[in-house]
Amino acid sequence: MGKIAILFNPAAGKGKAFKKRNELEKLLQRFDIKYDLIVTRSEEDLKELAREKIESEKIIVGAGGDSTFNIILNEIVQKEAEVALGMIGLGSSNDVTKEFEIDSLEKACAALKRGRTKRIDVGCITKDKKILRCYLGQANIGLGVLVNKYVEEMIFRKPKVGKIQTLAGAFGIINTYSSQQIPLPLTIESERGKIDGNFVLALFNNIRYWATGKKATPHALPDDGLLDCCLIKECTLPHFAHIVFLSKKGKHASAEEVEIFQSKYFEISSGKEFEIQTDGEILESSGKPSQFKTVGFKVIPRALNIIW
Repeated sequence: MGKIAILFNPAAGKGKAFKKRNELEKLLQRFDIKYDLIVTRSEEDLKELAREKIESEKIIVGAGGDSTFNIILNEIVQKEAEVALGMIGLGSSNDVTKEFEIDSLEKACAALKRGRTKRIDVGCITKDKKILRCYLGQANIGLGVLVNKYVEEMIFRKPKVGKIQTLAGAFGIINTYSSQQIPLPLTIESERGKIDGNFVLALFNNIRYWATGKKATPHALPDDGLLDCCLIKECTLPHFAHIVFLSKKGKHASAEEVEIFQSKYFEISSGKEFEIQTDGEILESSGKPSQFKTVGFKVIPRALNIIW
């Protein structure tokens, strides 16, 4: 393998990625990996660099969080480029790298040295048959969006607390319940049929993990041509906390409020506007969260080559 381009996002992991640069470079040198490490300055800079490298490289490596990988992924898919994506997890959750068992710096560097590749599916968020965004891991409606927004606000108001992922997330869940922003009325149509109800959370996953290692969809495979849906119906806060506890080992399907199933596509509608969070990032348009009353999720089989 020749020199590889590494797009390093120092803002990943709520800014913690920057502190890991020296450790990462020592490992890259230890594994005798020839590399060109480019520090990105912003999300737009990352997009531009990804577009540039797609034209000249066979491999692009993202060093950052799940949203960093998704930015690069979307540029690859839009160009239909035959470029392999490498991933070095420096984010707050690292659910995508956990799926592929490269969720430590050492494992990620070992994978780059090995150079083994695998074709995987990507999930897509669609509106009026147009693809708005592709994703590697998961997309969700409901509580996940609201907790994400709460944590981002806490980081601004109380940085030390906000950067403690588990604690900030717990506060976010409590705040979401107390503000009565959930449940959300949804109609979900898929190959399985139609489901109507009030839901705390609706997940559409390409991988098993969600929310820092919880096995939300324990039987999901990233190369089976399907998305896995996890629905959590209206329930009390204590009961939701119990479901979350069970999900750490993927045992939450036993709860009567939980339904997990697969489909190639999902069409979602609601009488109430909702937002979408995908791999740690809320879907935006013109700098503001996009509002939906109808949206679709679908899978593009084996659309991406990854290094693992």
